[in-house]
Amino acid sequence: MATQQQFLDFLSEIEPSSSTIAVCSSAHNTLRDKLASHETYKAIHVNTYLSGSYARNTALRPRMANGTLRRPDVDIIVITSHTQDDRPSDVIAKLRRALKQVGYEEIESNRRSVCVKLSTVEMDVVPIIEDHWNPGRWLIADKSEERWIETNPNGHTEWAVRINKKANSNFKPLVKLMKWWRRENLPHLRRPKGFIIETLVAELMDYKESSFEELFIKLLERIQSEYEWTVAMGWVPNLQDPSVPGNNVFSRVKAEEFKRFYDQAASHAVLARRAQKEQDADKALALWQKVFGDRFKKPAAKPTGLLQAVAATGAGLTFPDRAIGLPNKPQGFA
Repeated sequence: MATQQQFLDFLSEIEPSSSTIAVCSSAHNTLRDKLASHETYKAIHVNTYLSGSYARNTALRPRMANGTLRRPDVDIIVITSHTQDDRPSDVIAKLRRALKQVGYEEIESNRRSVCVKLSTVEMDVVPIIEDHWNPGRWLIADKSEERWIETNPNGHTEWAVRINKKANSNFKPLVKLMKWWRRENLPHLRRPKGFIIETLVAELMDYKESSFEELFIKLLERIQSEYEWTVAMGWVPNLQDPSVPGNNVFSRVKAEEFKRFYDQAASHAVLARRAQKEQDADKALALWQKVFGDRFKKPAAKPTGLLQAVAATGAGLTFPDRAIGLPNKPQGFA
């Protein structure tokens, strides 16, 4: 079995570094300031806010691809004064033009956003509007379908806070474990990922469990038992978006994609349970590294000799007056 400390150390290992967070924070704040002060776009600009995994504190450290560190992805929501009478393609085009005019060079228009690429970070800039007929309801521009679609990115952030509180602060760490597991084992699978994983974890996690080892194993086992029939029928799950009623977060996931995800989860549910039952620490570690990769480490060595004596007495050590939690983003990031 693995210790709780091994999982805490692993979670610390897969967190974005302080330098990554600082780079992302500087980049998105600079972009938001430039849009707000743009000579003409400021008439359209209402407000902006950070969204996505960095806002929900479920981001991972950037991945390595062919020996190169990939740029972190940051999502920025731009609340605009556009209306439903405006064509989504025109809304995306105006945002792209404004970003170009404020000095960004590597820009790509996507289906619902404009991607700004810097040497250190990629930012997806997403224009939304408030529904004139339903105040408090938000719409996102989809240029591929030329229509406005209901969304609620800020609602997703607030939902994640509520779920994490309900789970005694274990929800977000479990999401990170699951996202890392998916990245490590299914790197070329397009979906499900991101917010779909978060919704799945919220649906199936054991809210009373505190051991990260048991939380993760139970999650894989529940995926296996909950969706066995779904996969056998060639379907995908129907899991409601927690902030957009009636929207299935799996709606764009293909049946073959979900089957690959499910098969890997079912296989590793067995493997992880074996690792938990293994009493030999080295053998257990080898099994867990098959699940999480080699960033999952053995427990730190216990102090010996003089260090052991110091640790036993507490001499020369200063302890904090409160429990130390999991690594977190610096205050003020958003």
